[in-house]
Amino acid sequence: MEESASATKPVFSIADEGRALRNLMWMWWITAVTYNAVAIPVIWDPAQHSFLVRDSTWTPPHLMIFGPFFALMMFEAIVFQFYALKKAQPYIRGDIPITLWVFPITVFGFTLGSMLTNEIGHIFLFREEFFSMPTHWNFVLTFMFIYAVGVPEVVRVLHRLGQLEAKAKELVAVEVPAPAPTSAPIRAGRPVARR
Repeated sequence: MEESASATKPVFSIADEGRALRNLMWMWWITAVTYNAVAIPVIWDPAQHSFLVRDSTWTPPHLMIFGPFFALMMFEAIVFQFYALKKAQPYIRGDIPITLWVFPITVFGFTLGSMLTNEIGHIFLFREEFFSMPTHWNFVLTFMFIYAVGVPEVVRVLHRLGQLEAKAKELVAVEVPAPAPTSAPIRAGRPVARR
C-alpha cells in the first residue's frame, strides 16, 4: 500500500517544494496587482459611456483595457497556468488539479465571453449603465469566482508553507554551537617597523 502511494507521488526536497510554492505566491501577488491596476480604466469606461459617448472599440478606456492590460493579464494567466501545473501543482495536487478548470472557466468562459457579449450589446443595442446591464453580470461573476477559488488556494499554499517551515526546523538544529576560539594567525616574513 505504501509502495504504491510512493510510486504515484514524487518525493521532493523541502527546499524545492518551498521555492516552488513561494514563486507561485509571487505570481499570485503580481496578478492581483495587475487586476487592481486595470480597475481604474474599467471604472472609467462605463462612467464615460453612461454620460458622454456610446460604447465603441476606440474609446480611451478601451485602449488601456484591451491594449496593455488585457495582453498582460492573458500573458500572466498563461505563465501562471503552466508554472502551477508543471512546477508547483505536484506539491498541492488533489484528485483534480484546481488550475485545470479554473483557467478555462475564468479566461475563456467568463472573460472572453463577457467581453464579446458586452461589446456587441453596447455598440448595437443599448447605452452602457454601471453594472446594471446583463452583459456586465458576467464580469462581476468572474471576479467572484476568482476570489471564491483563489482565496482558498492561497490559504492552502500558505498552510503548506507553514508545514514545510515546521518540518525544516525539526531537521535543522535551531541553535548552532559557537565556533571554538583559535589563536591569531601569525604572519610570515619580517615585521615592518613603524616610522
